[in-house]
Amino acid sequence: MNARVKAFAIPLMLLVSLPATAAEVVEKIVARVNDRLITNSEFHKRIDTMVHGPKPVSDSPGLRQNVLDDLIKEKLIEERAKELSVAATDAEVEEAVERVKRQYNLATDAEFDAALAQSSMNRDDLKKQMRQTITIQKVIGRDVTSKLDISDDMLRLEYERQKETLYKVPEQGRVYEIVIRFSPTDPIGREKALARLEQARAKISAGTPFPDVAREYSEGNAASRGGDLGMVSRGELLPALDAAVFADPPQEFPPPVILAASAHLFRVAERKPAGYKPFEAVSEDLKKRIGESLYDKRFNEYIDKLRREAFVKIYDPELAKLEEKKS
Repeated sequence: MNARVKAFAIPLMLLVSLPATAAEVVEKIVARVNDRLITNSEFHKRIDTMVHGPKPVSDSPGLRQNVLDDLIKEKLIEERAKELSVAATDAEVEEAVERVKRQYNLATDAEFDAALAQSSMNRDDLKKQMRQTITIQKVIGRDVTSKLDISDDMLRLEYERQKETLYKVPEQGRVYEIVIRFSPTDPIGREKALARLEQARAKISAGTPFPDVAREYSEGNAASRGGDLGMVSRGELLPALDAAVFADPPQEFPPPVILAASAHLFRVAERKPAGYKPFEAVSEDLKKRIGESLYDKRFNEYIDKLRREAFVKIYDPELAKLEEKKS
């Protein structure tokens, strides 16, 4: 089997399970949600996808309860879709199938069919799953997502709560550097390097622009840029270099720093104090964070309401006990 086909097979199984077929009517019923049934095969197929999927989990009472909860939610939303006359169109289903093919780089129909067969599926099975998934997404979009109200006041309040943790900006400086290297086991080489650093320093003191001296003397990665390291934040450099660059009080030309295998000369052209990213720059990030949290809350409230208004009966004794404990 082609490697791309194998990679496709397992993730595909994580899609929503197929609804019961006519042949399953006589099999064991795990639960009923209004007029919709959760069959034994549907329930265990979902468990199997979790246990043997890309991120496998152990079969346990907790997993079984979660799977049952998910299936009940899906049936409730399917009922709501029927009330709203919401459904996926044929065009939307075909586009979703094409996205799956592109996602797993399945160029030919033969590869696609082989990948589906690895999950005991065919194209009609996949289309049914896609139709169900798209329909569920439409209902949630209409009843939940579209009603999320995130006001400017809410964003600004969250900004004040989170700015210390999420949006703090450390002190920064525009830094230029001259680096001269030597072997830590070569005392003579070290002296020559320090002498060369002093020559560079003398040229700068005499008025030669720091970038010109850096291009002539520096052995650092930024030499071709005139030693320009750009804006550097406190804490980015090695501690000894950081202490020199962010000396207090600020110094444009801090004293040279000698390390075990290199000598450094700096020019700090600009210093910016520590602060916070402005609200305007992070408002979209805040909206996303609040939206995710608010969505979870609203979605759970929505499902609770649908369930209160529905007839839900669990026929499996063990699952019924688990549900009772949770309630």
